[in-house]
Amino acid sequence: MTEPSSAAVEIVAANNQHALDALLRAIVLVDLSGTIVGWNLVSERFYGWSRLEAVGQQLVELICPAEFGDVGQQILDRAYAGDDWNGMITATRRDGSEVSTSSFLGPLRDGNGRIVGAVGVADEATELTRLQREKSALTDHLLLALAAGELGTWSWDMQSGVTVWDAATERLFGVEPGTFGGTYEDYVALLHPEDVERTLAVVALAVAEKSAYSVDHRVFWPDGSIHWLQGRGKVVIDERGNATGTIGCTSDVTDRKLAEANAVRRVKEAERAARTERRERERMEFLAGLNDIALGAPDHLELMRRAADAAVPRLGDWCTVHFMPEPGVHETEDAHIAPERVAWAKQMRVRYPYDPDGVMGIAATMRSGKTEYWPDLRLDTVRSAIAGVTDSQLEALGGFIEYLHLTSMISVPLITKRGVVGVIQFVSAESQRHYDAHDVTLAEAAAGRIAEALDNAWLVEQQQKISKTLQAALLPDRLPDLPGITIAARYWAAGVVSEVGGDFYDVFQIRHNCWALVIGDVCGTGPHAAAVTAVARHTIRAAATHGIGHVDVLHWVNEAILQGSTDLFCTVLYSTLELLDDGSWLFTSVAGGHPLPILTGPGAPTATIGVHGTLIGILPRISVTPTSTILRAGSTLLLHTDGVNDIAPPYDLDEHQLRRLVSAAAGDGASADDIAERIGDSIAAILPIPQRDDDVAIVVVHLG
Repeated sequence: MTEPSSAAVEIVAANNQHALDALLRAIVLVDLSGTIVGWNLVSERFYGWSRLEAVGQQLVELICPAEFGDVGQQILDRAYAGDDWNGMITATRRDGSEVSTSSFLGPLRDGNGRIVGAVGVADEATELTRLQREKSALTDHLLLALAAGELGTWSWDMQSGVTVWDAATERLFGVEPGTFGGTYEDYVALLHPEDVERTLAVVALAVAEKSAYSVDHRVFWPDGSIHWLQGRGKVVIDERGNATGTIGCTSDVTDRKLAEANAVRRVKEAERAARTERRERERMEFLAGLNDIALGAPDHLELMRRAADAAVPRLGDWCTVHFMPEPGVHETEDAHIAPERVAWAKQMRVRYPYDPDGVMGIAATMRSGKTEYWPDLRLDTVRSAIAGVTDSQLEALGGFIEYLHLTSMISVPLITKRGVVGVIQFVSAESQRHYDAHDVTLAEAAAGRIAEALDNAWLVEQQQKISKTLQAALLPDRLPDLPGITIAARYWAAGVVSEVGGDFYDVFQIRHNCWALVIGDVCGTGPHAAAVTAVARHTIRAAATHGIGHVDVLHWVNEAILQGSTDLFCTVLYSTLELLDDGSWLFTSVAGGHPLPILTGPGAPTATIGVHGTLIGILPRISVTPTSTILRAGSTLLLHTDGVNDIAPPYDLDEHQLRRLVSAAAGDGASADDIAERIGDSIAAILPIPQRDDDVAIVVVHLG
């Protein structure tokens, strides 16, 4: 994994590559391990290795000859310690040749001032470079300039005012040879007007301090062209230590100045491109985050909360999501950079309820279905932009603008196939930010991402409420009390409930000391499954209360479903519990394609009881077999649908494992309710109910 310091240097290199390439010297960036992470075009030409070949290599190993490796590492360590280094050092090129370089190496720091690497600058050491390092006297500079033939020399006597230029200096200033006036004022008259004050200030300071100086300035040539000159001078001192004038040389630095200007321009362009890229990346990350929010929020209110939080501070100091999915329903979630402000906003909303006739903001956007954009939120802009706004409305609005320091606002409608269902509003306040067209585009994209997701979440929740209500109507609202027996039932809908399920159960009294226990599972979900469930449940009740036997009860159900012409079928376990004279209970069951009940208790192994029979609602005739068992104190009986253990690998729960699970849940003689909870926890631990594809229903009977 990349170290944080390395990542920081890589970011510097990546974000400033254009600027590095524009520089005229070899530039190398390394991280704290000495690994090269930045390599400009001059480095490629100077050392011979391409950027692709150099990046990732150790600097010392790549360019330092073997005999200078220790010295190179010492220089690196010095930079890591925070010190700069300047000097001459020998470097190795790719072709094996060695070159003497004039180099600089210093620490590279991040935005917090921490050292994250080092930056090296180098070029080939020329005779001029060596002499400049060995000689500091202005006289030597002048000798070199004269020898090169490209520098002009001059002198100025302060007492007489005489200024002497050689022919080269006249040529550099654009003056015909021999025509320079010879006074300091003549020199000043040739300076660019914008550079006069600065240039004279540099000379005056040098005279006052009796020091050398250097100054760059522009001059106009007779042809109208502008040239950059560099004057390097030294103050002349008499034997008493008084300044008597200056001597120096002048050179043309126009090419360098133009190169520097181009480099600055390229750096600015690179920075501008980097800002644009960063803004686009942040935009995509923000929108991708909204997608994640839409997919991960458990309900529409949480989606609203998360969306508002995600927008702060990316799109404002305030964000309000207002949702009106149907007339009369107004739901609002706020977020602010200071969380305590949210509580204040809720209080204000109670004090000033939503006004559908509001002149601006959420209400106006709800009515128009168009984005409302206020780049500069002031009372005068509101008055001029909104026709018919009253003084009282302006006064109230002005109070809010002043109190909250509002500066800019964007309100975007949340539009779905059902129309405008809400508004998301972004407000700038404490940050004093003013929104621009880019912000409006991002705000509209954000609204587009959450509008359908929010509306769909709400619609699903409404469907869930309907389904839960219908499901509850298909199950008994309470279970009867049986002497000496506790009974508990549970129903868990699989996944996200959007349609009524097909699992059902029922417990009701048939006659004195005899009760019916029913559990079933209709193939499919939705209204048709609900209809079959109702037919099955009510047919069983009607048949059982009329004294029909176990086998015939299922025949009745089979006939009723076949006559319904729904193409659906079901499984049913119909059973009875009858209290015997000795206090034991006779359990008799008949299974029509349904999982068999599981019995556990003292003195006997946990086992399924009964015989499998034909599915109900497919064939005109069914084959089912009744089975009877005596239940005694301590016995626990489980009736269940196939959603308990009909799950795909690797979440297997076979018949043997299910029996062990039931035995463990009933092991300490707890009540039926406790046993049902334990069974639910155990099957959820194997595969959580929301992740299952089938509903789960259980009925637990425990003899105390």
